[in-house]
Amino acid sequence: MKLSQYSLASILAIGALGTSNAWLSGCPKNLAFQLTNVFQAGQIEFPYAKCEETSGEYVAGIARFSSEDGSLWKVINAYHKITGGDDVFSKYDNALKKRTSSSSSSSLDGFCDAWESVGTEQKFWSAQGSVFESDYFNPSQEMADDLGLKLSITKAQLYDAAIAHGTGSGSSELGGMVETTNAKVTKDISGDSSNTLKINGYRVDEVEWLKLFLTTRAKYKDVHGAKASIDSYAYMINRNETKWGNTIYVLNDKGDEGDVTCDNSYSPYPVPDEDLGATTTTSSTTTTSKETNTDGFDPYDNDNDDDEDSHDNKDNDNDNGNDNDNGDGNTKNCHGYGANYTCEDGTKENDNGEENCHGYGHNYTCDGNTKFAFGFGLLAGVLTLLSI
Repeated sequence: MKLSQYSLASILAIGALGTSNAWLSGCPKNLAFQLTNVFQAGQIEFPYAKCEETSGEYVAGIARFSSEDGSLWKVINAYHKITGGDDVFSKYDNALKKRTSSSSSSSLDGFCDAWESVGTEQKFWSAQGSVFESDYFNPSQEMADDLGLKLSITKAQLYDAAIAHGTGSGSSELGGMVETTNAKVTKDISGDSSNTLKINGYRVDEVEWLKLFLTTRAKYKDVHGAKASIDSYAYMINRNETKWGNTIYVLNDKGDEGDVTCDNSYSPYPVPDEDLGATTTTSSTTTTSKETNTDGFDPYDNDNDDDEDSHDNKDNDNDNGNDNDNGDGNTKNCHGYGANYTCEDGTKENDNGEENCHGYGHNYTCDGNTKFAFGFGLLAGVLTLLSI
């Protein structure tokens, strides 16, 4: 795909070329992107400039592109096509083509420094976006289309699994996990969602299929970001948050409760004002009408493989060890991230002395007013305005 313009709107409209009605779009796609970013990078923003050496490989960028699976080379090659090939990555071409591991060669020394040096360039964002779209987002939504998925939560989970596991047909990749999930369907499975799938000639409620998928994915929970995603999506299922509107209530990468919203956060592309078919859910109505079902679905219960009925929810370890403690050791049931949070025993101020705050990272609201702190989120916001 040749990109001739580099406005922020064109770079970040990732997946916008998809024309199927089944694909994530508008606010639900925005929410899905932000949520997966939380699981993968601990922030709602796409981590364009992030690069690290881990377990003998380099991983970097918005989909944790890898030097070992070849995805990193795809990004660099896309960047070469934009720059003409004479750029900071040229000296790493041979090593990336060979999928050289960082532990076996010094030919990638300094690679992360080079990556970070162009991390804010729109051309570099475009290169990452093209691979993100062709190798991750589009294949996940094509699978959603083939399955007949209609619910935001299910389509978003397939996207999330594509980022964490890849879209191949191996047993631990998205295609393989979908195949394994479908093989579990040996009879009609009823449920309360608004959509019924046809799998192996049987009628399967979409949310019940999603439960089977999460149970399948739970076998690979040690993959980076996977367990946090599985836990959060199970949490949303038990809250009946299947049709996403403006706000969803989730668990973050540490297992803490919080929310993601289209009005109060970094947006990876311009979100239209009109509702694109999602069920509108405000913070107030969600809080009062969607309480978590503590006896609901547990993706780590092996009985889910053979039984479509709900099982008792076990006390899964979210590795926080403090019952949603906010970190000061005496304030419980907190939600929100960074310096902005609320707890059941009262609202906490952020570092600026503002009250009634919620949201993620640099972007949050206090007393209903949106705040933008200086940082990557603000940069993206300014560039978005300039590109309109």
